[in-house]
Amino acid sequence: MKPMLCDKTTKEQIDSFNDNWKAQIKWDGERIMAIKKDGGILLMNRRGRIKNSFYLEIAEELNKIDGEFILDGEIISLDDDFNKLQRRALTSNPSKQEQVRKEIPVKYMVFDIIQIETDIFPSLALKDRAVVLKSFFNCNTNLKNIELVEYGEIKEMLAKAEVENREGIIIKNMESSYEQKRSKNWLKLKFFKNTELTLTTYTENNAGIRAEDKDLNVVQISGEQHKEVKKEIDEVGYCEVTIQYLEQSETTKRFRFPSFIGVKK
Repeated sequence: MKPMLCDKTTKEQIDSFNDNWKAQIKWDGERIMAIKKDGGILLMNRRGRIKNSFYLEIAEELNKIDGEFILDGEIISLDDDFNKLQRRALTSNPSKQEQVRKEIPVKYMVFDIIQIETDIFPSLALKDRAVVLKSFFNCNTNLKNIELVEYGEIKEMLAKAEVENREGIIIKNMESSYEQKRSKNWLKLKFFKNTELTLTTYTENNAGIRAEDKDLNVVQISGEQHKEVKKEIDEVGYCEVTIQYLEQSETTKRFRFPSFIGVKK
């Protein structure tokens, strides 16, 4: 089973959505499909890797639910901190996994349901799958580390995400089926920030240049703009640019998802 993936949108496009579209918080964790089959649970990320040992408490709790099912959601740290979640997601040593479970508790935010027993739901509209999912949770009220994601009006969820300092929102067509591919029926809106970098080195590629600053932040610069940056670095030794980014790591101080905006004037 492949996960349904999001396309992109912006704040400027919000007014174009009709009442069939709702939004959820965009959690900043690892996308996980939970598959209960033949008496066992599999936690599978979007690359098809099994993550049971990484999120053992989630696997154990889901395994207690009777019957077979397929859920779709996001595993996040309790405070929705991506850097913390990464420690859980990348720690493969069993003894260290036990330690990070204590240091970084997680929860599973479930936003879709694909199957219960022999009933398969991908062809159902999302609004109907949401009803099935709520009923599934109502039948399993003792879940501690697993939560049902809230869908709401787009502007209300946007304001909520901004106040709570979330990564963004996901805007979904509630009339859409579950597609096992990237779809324009699910759209992500991320809250990017701007900052300035002083680029000092670069390597050329087919699209333009891949430039770095002294802290090893890497920015791809394509099209005609790369020529100006390349010339500045060649002649002056550096080029000051503006980028947008999602967040900055507290440990490495590097920017997550940096993208080039322009040369600082």
